[in-house]
Amino acid sequence: MMDQQQQPQQQGAEIPITTTASEEQQSLMLFDTLIDLCRNNISYFEGDDSETGLRLHGAFVGLIDHIEMAKPLVRTVQSFMHEYDFDPSAPGNGFRSFLYVVECCVKTALKLARYVMENRSTILFRKALYVKEVEAYNHLMASLCTCLQHAQTLREWTRESGDLFPDESHSVEELFSRGGIINQYCFYGRCLGFQFCDSIKPLLKFISIGMAGFSEGYYSEGGRISKATSLMYTSTKYMLDPELRARRIVNISQNSNVDFCKAFWFLAESEMMHSLPSFVGFKVKVNRVITIPPEPIQLKRISHNPEQESGTGAEEDVFVDIPIPKSHGGAAPIKARLISVVKRKGMIGERSSSQRSTIHPASRGLLFHCHGGGFVAQSSKSHESYLREWAVTLNVPILSIDYSLAPEAPFPRALEEVFYAYCWALRNCELLGTTGERIILAGDSAGANLNLGCAMRAIEHGIRRPDGIFIAYCPVLISFVPSPARMLCLMDPLLPFGFMMRCLKAYACPSFEVLEENRKRHEQRQAIVNAGQQMRNNNVVMVVPSSDAPREATTPDRSDSGDDNSMWEQLNSANTVQLQNQHLSPVSDTASDTLALKSQSLGNTIDIISPDESNTITSLEEDSQPITLQQVNLNTERSNVTVVDDLDLDMPSDISSEQNTNQNVSNFINSYVLDTTTNAAGELEPILRPVSRSQSEENIVLDIGREAISVQNLQERVTSAASNFVSKVSNTLTSITASKPIAASGSQNELQTNLDALIARSPSDEFIFHVPKDSHLSPYWASDEVLSQFPPTKILTVVLDPCLDDCVMFAKRLKGLNRSVSLDILPGLPHGFLNFATISKEAHEGSKLCVQRITELLEIPTTLDDPGTKQGCC
Repeated sequence: MMDQQQQPQQQGAEIPITTTASEEQQSLMLFDTLIDLCRNNISYFEGDDSETGLRLHGAFVGLIDHIEMAKPLVRTVQSFMHEYDFDPSAPGNGFRSFLYVVECCVKTALKLARYVMENRSTILFRKALYVKEVEAYNHLMASLCTCLQHAQTLREWTRESGDLFPDESHSVEELFSRGGIINQYCFYGRCLGFQFCDSIKPLLKFISIGMAGFSEGYYSEGGRISKATSLMYTSTKYMLDPELRARRIVNISQNSNVDFCKAFWFLAESEMMHSLPSFVGFKVKVNRVITIPPEPIQLKRISHNPEQESGTGAEEDVFVDIPIPKSHGGAAPIKARLISVVKRKGMIGERSSSQRSTIHPASRGLLFHCHGGGFVAQSSKSHESYLREWAVTLNVPILSIDYSLAPEAPFPRALEEVFYAYCWALRNCELLGTTGERIILAGDSAGANLNLGCAMRAIEHGIRRPDGIFIAYCPVLISFVPSPARMLCLMDPLLPFGFMMRCLKAYACPSFEVLEENRKRHEQRQAIVNAGQQMRNNNVVMVVPSSDAPREATTPDRSDSGDDNSMWEQLNSANTVQLQNQHLSPVSDTASDTLALKSQSLGNTIDIISPDESNTITSLEEDSQPITLQQVNLNTERSNVTVVDDLDLDMPSDISSEQNTNQNVSNFINSYVLDTTTNAAGELEPILRPVSRSQSEENIVLDIGREAISVQNLQERVTSAASNFVSKVSNTLTSITASKPIAASGSQNELQTNLDALIARSPSDEFIFHVPKDSHLSPYWASDEVLSQFPPTKILTVVLDPCLDDCVMFAKRLKGLNRSVSLDILPGLPHGFLNFATISKEAHEGSKLCVQRITELLEIPTTLDDPGTKQGCC
């Protein structure tokens, strides 16, 4: 008997996807084995009259009831799930995923029931602990039965079409109204991560505890000391009490706004996390942040019709004007990170006259990468851990784009920037250390969606399209059409239902307030540009603080200020000419600009590059130190502020472009001082801070970063600061032990002060807004004419991905148009697993598969009948 019971436990280690009839029968046998174990435990605890004994007896009885309810539902789904597969060699869709989840639940409950049976009579057996475990899986199985009922409803809606997405006549509200309410608490408590592989489970638990504890500090009042202390206390509380953690996470998912999502995900952008890849990641020689200026670009039009191309060979080349990104804020530079395992010939930042290391020939390939993050968070730095390994393994340069994020920059801003950066890379291949023979687009999640949009725009503009596309767990339908896989976000610890909805809404459906704020920001930027132009035209004298740092011979002459930071100097008209030409890149066709090369980690290290050296920009760092190409630097030694006209400057609302007179410019300069602030990513950025009306000319301040301390009032400020510190410390102990309320979004303005009072509500409330049907937003809606010109595409996703159905349906569309496409589906990994490649064995194996698929794209030979490819860069 024990040998027969041990066999299912060993089989449950891998949790394979059921694909054949024998495996389906074997899966149902697990149900019967679990029922037998539950009945054995029921017989034992029938004679236990204690409270825990009665609860254990009832929990096992309820577990049997839910297993019996699930068995016919599983048989029904097994009968039709194969109809939705992309290919028999790659079985996978949302229906299979739910059977996978149910199978994981049964196997985990089977292990628990066996342990109770084997240890229930021992002295060390803790009934109070295991009764909660059995009850948790009882609730879990009940919720999964509800999910299977919803899956059958989706089957009815898609039976005729065979698509995983039902037609527009069916909505999410209708789906949830036809079934019971899904209890989300059971997915985030004791059963958290039951469906994932063993190396991922502790990571998910750690992240969930951190999310719950972080929310306490985020929504609490008080200073940093109070919040830090609260985080330490509450994290321990949520680690010891899984039920409390589940209620808190569901509360966060239902009521927190997109700002909380951004703040939590931006923890990966902290200084400690930024330095982590340098210590544990692969060593690379080039790791720089470059700035792509918004200037006109023209690229040669490439005919996608071989007959037309051969018939017009004698005609002159036709060039296409690439639009500069201007949506939601106007033109602004685009940041990108260049990663390479070696220094290559022509690469930006490598001067041939000052070589200190081996310069390798230019690579024939380039990987153009876009990071994920739900369109609202993360950057190339947070994805650097696996990009380093990719750069080493692929041995090609990687250009990762830091596109603008929502909600401040909703659709189509990010897509415009990615497409513009792609065109810039085509035009400047030599600066990236590549010949541009093979250019592959790669991205995960939101970045994968942007890559598809970029390829579509390249086809529509008639320019060179990429030679291949690799996308991982990509959303291709940014709409709230229900599908089986999308219901997986109801139990996803990394991508909770509310998080996903708010991120998509922030990107696709910006609020009126966001649009109005973007309009004001654009007007403010334009006012700065007009003011600088007016100063240049009228030769206005501008006053700026001087620095005691030594200057190079190529910089403008400055008076010797010694150690006195209060000295001031004049900025002549020659400097304002640099302000006017700040958007010209070192490879501009119109002029060679003067760029200031500033390292974020080296303080005031400034290197002004002369026009004759504009194509050989020297790097100050070889590894892990981002080098930012900035335009004209007007900074002091302490504040280190860089002034450019595209910064988000805090200006008064009454400043407009019609007020560009000498008097207003002078008043503006005298009314504002240069300062720095910290953005959501924890980085310092320059701002203009208004001078206090009470501050006199004699009361000049010492600029020491964010705080300006008056010389005359220094003693009063120190006394006030000490008093405030004592007050904050005295209030810390009383504020850290209480759970902080979370303000509900939308019409729910009341605070949830009691977590125990929370009730499960239908998730359909999150879907009440309209998403535009735009093929650039949702590549699934692209026309056959565009998709029929797509390059070879490799798609990778996971069984438990809420975007699994998106990937399957998009692969089907490409396959139906006879395009080269492949689909890989990995079990046991979560959405966003690439970020865990350095700490999870299974995630690292998934990352290696990504590299393998990209390598295949880089080695695909160019055929004569494929006019979409072109040897060499433009």
